[in-house]
Amino acid sequence: MSAKIRVLLADNNKELCHVLTEHIKQHEDLEVTGIAYDGLEAVEMVKKDAPDVLVLDISMPYLDGIWVMERLNELETRPRVIVLTAFEQESMVQRMINMGADYYIVKPFDTSILLDRIRQFGRFSGKASDSKGLYRPVDGYATTKDSSKVNLEMEITKLFHEMGIPAHFRGYAYLREAIMMAVRDPVVLGNITKNLYPKIAEKFRSTPSGVESAIRHTIAIGWERGNHECFQEIFGDAQDRKKGKFPTTASFIAKVADKMRLAVKINEK
Repeated sequence: MSAKIRVLLADNNKELCHVLTEHIKQHEDLEVTGIAYDGLEAVEMVKKDAPDVLVLDISMPYLDGIWVMERLNELETRPRVIVLTAFEQESMVQRMINMGADYYIVKPFDTSILLDRIRQFGRFSGKASDSKGLYRPVDGYATTKDSSKVNLEMEITKLFHEMGIPAHFRGYAYLREAIMMAVRDPVVLGNITKNLYPKIAEKFRSTPSGVESAIRHTIAIGWERGNHECFQEIFGDAQDRKKGKFPTTASFIAKVADKMRLAVKINEK
C-alpha cells in the first residue's frame, strides 16, 4: 500500500476542523497530521510535521493566510496549499495564488471535492520553488486520466477568474461542471435541458430547473459586472452588452468548452 497523504488543517473554525478530520479518517489513503487554529501555529506545524498538503483558511487570528504563505515561501520545502475562502476575499485569494497557492475552494464547499483536491495535489508535494501557483499543471500528472480532469478544471477556473465570473454564486460550480462535461462529450450540447442539467442536478443534489436558473443567473452577473474585454474576446457582440443582452446558457457553455478543448490539447503537447 502506498504511503498516506499527510494533511494539516489550518482554520480557526473548530467545528469545521472536526468535521473535516472525521471525513479524512474514513479514507485509508489520507491522514491528518494536525490542526492549527492560527497562522503562527500553522507555520510551526508545517516545519515540525512536514505535511504533504496544507488546507489553509485565509482569515485566522494573529497571523492570516498571506503571512503564512510568506513564511512558507522561505522554507526549502513546503506542502501544497489549498486555500479556503469566503466570497468577499477574492483579492486576497489572487494574492495568495501569486504567492504560490495551488488551489482554492469557496466556503461552503462539498467535502468530497476537497478530498479529491487533496489527493490530486498531495501526490506531488515538493520544493516550494517548484510550485508556480493555482493554474500550473501538476508535474508528472500530464499523461494520466485524472490529470486531464485536473488540468481542465484548472483551466476553466483560471478563465472564470479572468472573466470575473462570481465564484460565490451557486451557479459557478454548476457552470464549471457543465463545461467540463461538454469538453469531454460535445454531444451533450445537443439538448442541454435533457443531457446536462439532470446530470449536474444529480451530482450536486439539486433539480434540473434549479441548475438552469443558477447557471443563467451566474452568466448574467458575470456579463454585467465582469471583465468586458475578456467576454468580448470570446463572444464578440459588443453591441449586445450595451443592449443588456448576454449569451444564452447553451452558447456560453459551447463557446467556453470549445476554447477549453483547445487549451487542454495545447497543454498536453
